[in-house]
Amino acid sequence: GKGGIGKSTTSSNLSAAFTKLGKKVLQIGCDLKHDSTFTLTGRLVPTVIDTLKEVDFHAEELRPEDFVYEGYNGVKCVEAGGPPAGTGCGGYVVGQTVKLLKQHHLLEETDVVLFDVLGDVVCGGFAMP
Repeated sequence: GKGGIGKSTTSSNLSAAFTKLGKKVLQIGCDLKHDSTFTLTGRLVPTVIDTLKEVDFHAEELRPEDFVYEGYNGVKCVEAGGPPAGTGCGGYVVGQTVKLLKQHHLLEETDVVLFDVLGDVVCGGFAMP
């Protein structure tokens, strides 16, 4: 559980491997840098929190294609994002992301869900090393 040790690379490799086994995979990046799915999509995708800001946090206005991006071999990629440093808890943003995924039944339609959790956690209630 430390930053910079390859959690995103490992998550992406696991996502790709599961698709090779015929599984429907969803990878959720939970880091403020929103780079978890970069190796799967080839770019930094917009975050859920930024997408919610665009609709003034009216989640009912969003469709899955507004925040879910297809990556390598069909991996569904989502980046939760987070608040600017010192303005809130990343755990809240991940919770809102999961809520949005449930509203659109995306968790039910997926065989494997990988959460790539940040390693340099400053909020003790979000994750533990």
